[in-house]
Amino acid sequence: MRKIIQIVSIPVFILLFFSCSKAEEPALTPLGAKEISGETLWNRITADSDYTQYSYWPGHEGLQPGQSPHGLYHRIFVNRALMEALPVNGNTAPDGTIVVKENYTSSKELASITVMAKADGYDKENNDWFWAKYAPNGDIQAQGSPKGCILCHEGMKNNDYIIVRPLDEPVK
Repeated sequence: MRKIIQIVSIPVFILLFFSCSKAEEPALTPLGAKEISGETLWNRITADSDYTQYSYWPGHEGLQPGQSPHGLYHRIFVNRALMEALPVNGNTAPDGTIVVKENYTSSKELASITVMAKADGYDKENNDWFWAKYAPNGDIQAQGSPKGCILCHEGMKNNDYIIVRPLDEPVK
């Protein structure tokens, strides 16, 4: 009887171990300038892949203190395209990069989701970034090249509009 329990327990343990592990982000073709929109980007980060399965921004894991306009707290996720490129010589994120920021209130409730997506040929003047802001349910609140996003991030134009961390900084 003990032998039967051991034989049955091992496959059950293996099944439980792998079912609890983090799902791997699928390799997807980057969204291009002609196809990117608020709707296609939302589908990319929720249906084609689950952005919560992306890596946290290196050195910025979990819920972190934030600032206006994103909220008092945030979580930042980056997709495979950027993670595999880090550190980036020349401080330019690769085509297909997606950065997702969950923005939280002072009571740590999700208020909005803001996204930067690199789409080749979308907006050369602003390094081809497509910007979007969504309500937690996915309703589009802003999309394209919002002046507010660009004005705030352009101070880091030499780091491809990325504020949180230098792109050429080694990942620890």
